[in-house]
Amino acid sequence: MKAKIFFAALLIFPLMQGCSLFGSKSADKSETELVKSAQPASESQTAPATGTATAGSAEVKTVPAAPLRSGSPDQNYVVNELTFEVKKLAAELKHLRSQLEELQANSQMWMNPLAIYDKEIITDNGTSIYGKIIYQDDKIIKVETLVGYLVLDKSSIVRVITNVPEEPAQKYVPQELVSDVQKRAAYPSVPQPGYISKSGEPAQIPESSVKTANCVLLGNISERKDRSGNTIFSGEVKNIGARRADFVKVNFIFRKNWSGDTKTRTAFVEGSYFTFEDSGITTNNSLLPGATGKFELIIPKDFGSFIGYSYTIEWEQYQ
Repeated sequence: MKAKIFFAALLIFPLMQGCSLFGSKSADKSETELVKSAQPASESQTAPATGTATAGSAEVKTVPAAPLRSGSPDQNYVVNELTFEVKKLAAELKHLRSQLEELQANSQMWMNPLAIYDKEIITDNGTSIYGKIIYQDDKIIKVETLVGYLVLDKSSIVRVITNVPEEPAQKYVPQELVSDVQKRAAYPSVPQPGYISKSGEPAQIPESSVKTANCVLLGNISERKDRSGNTIFSGEVKNIGARRADFVKVNFIFRKNWSGDTKTRTAFVEGSYFTFEDSGITTNNSLLPGATGKFELIIPKDFGSFIGYSYTIEWEQYQ
């Protein structure tokens, strides 16, 4: 009996072990399936970050996510920087332009020193010095020039010439051309305003106030000496006005010494002949509009030395 029970136990024990092994394998298999089923869920949750999603073993393509904003400077900052650079370049251009204008002004000054100084000092060695006399005594004079201040001995100075700046020359238009232009003009001529006199009658503007003569020096006054030691001044005068100039003359004011003593000499201009109807006087010192006349002044040797001179041009106007 006991032997039967023992043999039955031996048969049942292996069966029990096999069932336990089969149960453990099925449990492991179920755990593995649970892990696989959990992985797609986790991958589907992380899919928005990577841009893809998986469902089971299949892969599903999704729309890629927007890229992150780069670390470049802001647009307003870039615009402000460019605006600052433009303003900086404009300021530099303005500065360079002002420097160029100063250089051009200085070059013009060196080309024409008489634009600043009106004195021309001629020394015994033939040198001409343009400047302004700021100090003088019995022995020396101090001159302001473009290169600085110069101190000159009076004994070395031969002549001091005062250059009077001339008025800008007016363009002379012949009367025939003026009348021709007026005839061809499309616009009517503007009538001259009339003045009302005390008697109530309108008075016309006098012709002398509308047209005048204007005589100017052409070029420079030349100076030379003849065999007798006399000094001869010569030049040309032109009437650039609109009326005839009568008795045209050039007055020379000579400065004898540094004390201020002066002497005046006059030279009449050789122009065209004209006879005045009222007096019957005939003169050859008249200059018609646009005409040119020559003059010559002879300073004798016994006149003495002089340190400088200036000139003026005078004329008369008659009907």
